[in-house]
Amino acid sequence: MAVLTTKYSIGDVVYYASCTTSKKQHPCPDCLGSKKWKAISPAEKEYTFPCPRCDARYKSEREISLDYTTFDPMVTKLTIGRVKASESPMDYDYPATYMCNETGIGSGSNYNELKLFESYEEAFAAAEKQAKEANDGGVSWVAEQYNKTLEVCDYQLEDAREKVTQNKLYDLEHKFIDFRKDVGYCETIEEVMQLLQKEE
Repeated sequence: MAVLTTKYSIGDVVYYASCTTSKKQHPCPDCLGSKKWKAISPAEKEYTFPCPRCDARYKSEREISLDYTTFDPMVTKLTIGRVKASESPMDYDYPATYMCNETGIGSGSNYNELKLFESYEEAFAAAEKQAKEANDGGVSWVAEQYNKTLEVCDYQLEDAREKVTQNKLYDLEHKFIDFRKDVGYCETIEEVMQLLQKEE
């Protein structure tokens, strides 16, 4: 009878490679990083108020926001508390799973053996790779959000609003051109109606 062996055993200390998200912000072209605007009244009194472009309380017109999200590497130190190995390599895409004391045994998290490492340095290198892949397009909404904020991050507030409006008009124009082409391929009114439903 074959004996199953695993890379780690109960009691082993391991390092789990993963990612975490963080919110970042492009440099603000309006306040130049001070996060404040100054206004001088006709009576020559000076007032200071939060920058409406980059202040955290600014919620309207999100399309000209400077905020974006990135994935950052994260390493968690864990202690193996339970081991589960598969007799058939077809059962899993990885050789074994583990539960750890820090996150619960029995009803806690299961950890893929391929994301567990013997040293912090190995785990951090793997986590960096995961984060880079996610930021480079592995997670589509992160790349799209970054690209949208990048389009207007160098424009001052009024210019940024104008740029966003131009982008919307450009997108609408191209959507209309594509839609008109698609309608030309329709042979029945039913096909046209289906096309309209897709556009809603």
